[in-house]
Amino acid sequence: MGRESGHAGKTQVAGYFVGLGFLISAVILFVLPKQATVPVAEAVEVRADQIRPGPWREALQDPPMINVGTLNQRCSDCHVLFDNIRDPDRPLYQHTDIVLHHGTNDACLNCHDKDDREKLAIRGQNPVGFNQAQLLCAQCHGPIYRDWQRGTHGKTIGYWDASRGPSTKLICTQCHDPHSPVYSPIAPLPGPNTLRMGEQGHTGSEINENNPLQRWRLIDDAGLMTPEHGKGHE
Repeated sequence: MGRESGHAGKTQVAGYFVGLGFLISAVILFVLPKQATVPVAEAVEVRADQIRPGPWREALQDPPMINVGTLNQRCSDCHVLFDNIRDPDRPLYQHTDIVLHHGTNDACLNCHDKDDREKLAIRGQNPVGFNQAQLLCAQCHGPIYRDWQRGTHGKTIGYWDASRGPSTKLICTQCHDPHSPVYSPIAPLPGPNTLRMGEQGHTGSEINENNPLQRWRLIDDAGLMTPEHGKGHE
């Protein structure tokens, strides 16, 4: 009988402590902020055209249309009215907005078909429409064209997974001005700045070498561990 009463007393005391613990926990949860303060990196401003998801420019289609004055005109609307052979010494009064800066490719008929101005010239083959400009570019830029075919050059938008939807491979003239195709220097976008990876840089300061997401910062340009962090890895 005495043992049972002693056991009951211990259980009752333990119950008081459990209840007190729950009460203290409830008070702490009530007093503490409802949400934890998570540090967020300051947003970096970039130009909108650096993150443009679609084409960089509007390419001419088939048949090509350009705005002349206040009207949209096809090439043949004018070029069928006169002989398309121009004396190189005669000043040009049309298409004066075009700046030709394409290396040694400095003649219109290198790319435009001499008989049909609405087509592009393909050497030894039938001319193609402006919507197939990549075939024209491939005549001089073969390696880049093959990279484009494989997806390592240019831009593809849509779905990588064909089972989920279509994808569209942009052609050359949707990114490059065909008359002046070289891009101006492009500044790279800023790298990620996450809590785990830390701020981007190669100074080696405040690097946790045990963090696999930061170990890339310990590598110098030669692919070796920096001296201050290379001990123990020889």
